[in-house]
Amino acid sequence: MKKAILKVKELTVNYETASALWDICFEIFPGELVGIIGPNGAGKSTLLKALIGLVKPLSGQITFFGTSFQKARKKISYIPQRGAIDWNFPITAFDVVLMGRYGSLKGLKWYRKADREMASKLLRFLGMESLKNRQISKLSGGQQQRLFLARALMSHADLYLLDEPFAGVDKATELLIIETLKNLQKEGKTALVVHHDLNTVETYFDSILILKTSLIACGKTKEVFTLEHLNRAYGHRGVLFDEALRLSKHKLKGLR
Repeated sequence: MKKAILKVKELTVNYETASALWDICFEIFPGELVGIIGPNGAGKSTLLKALIGLVKPLSGQITFFGTSFQKARKKISYIPQRGAIDWNFPITAFDVVLMGRYGSLKGLKWYRKADREMASKLLRFLGMESLKNRQISKLSGGQQQRLFLARALMSHADLYLLDEPFAGVDKATELLIIETLKNLQKEGKTALVVHHDLNTVETYFDSILILKTSLIACGKTKEVFTLEHLNRAYGHRGVLFDEALRLSKHKLKGLR
């Protein structure tokens, strides 16, 4: 039986007097693609930040690979929302990708030839090679998201935490990102992804967490992605989502 690589027990996070997360408990296992869904303000981004110490929990226990985040951090890669990045910083796309190897460097922290070759290879794979010398603010939203995915891949992590990687990107970039994540999954890697498009949940993720400050449901997508759970998370909007999903599936069936 597989051991959980991430365990969260009784996690509670407060922002001043307001509760952002309440008594969250779940486990993530190796080789899973896990989506985190829920309405705006549900605590999805806060959860990722709390896991890696960017937000201090009020209480709870978090273990990665059987130990603390600090001891396991080389196995973990975090991709924040694009809005959290200072895109005016004077650095090129190529240099950002190289930064993914920084934590593994020794001695004087010099990048090796192999590191530079890998950075070029990843940019080429993501359709970004011609933009390697461009300052990062000059990239489109989709290109910026691809760039930070390349940086994450440079770390050779075992667990990837992605905060809304599909937000504001074109469809080609979205499909490329999910294809990359599924390829990582085939290598035994794991990804925990904050996601907002309910229409793609069943296609993209093996398992999901449904949040609304507290944990509504956690488990295999086919078992917990239900109208009952959507209604608890989204209120009456859950009914509309269910109807939209039904119509979408009917349309796709007709195309076949």
